[in-house]
Amino acid sequence: MDNIRKVIRKSKTLNGPFPAFNFNNASEYPNELFLEWFQDAIDYGIHEPHAMTLSSVDHNGIPNARVLIIKDVDQYGWYFASS
Repeated sequence: MDNIRKVIRKSKTLNGPFPAFNFNNASEYPNELFLEWFQDAIDYGIHEPHAMTLSSVDHNGIPNARVLIIKDVDQYGWYFASS
């Protein structure tokens, strides 16, 4: 490609506007808030809204991140799969 910078800048990103976030109306339960955001992502046509990044740090402080797929969400937590 002649000018990759131009191609990258023209690439679609998360096109808004998106609903405003109101802390006062947010559920105190993270799973409920996630389900609201997940539905918003579907409604706005976000590609692969079930993809998530899980990050951790090992005993030496070295970070690691991987992309996972959410399989289910309930009152007990998030269930996800990886390769």
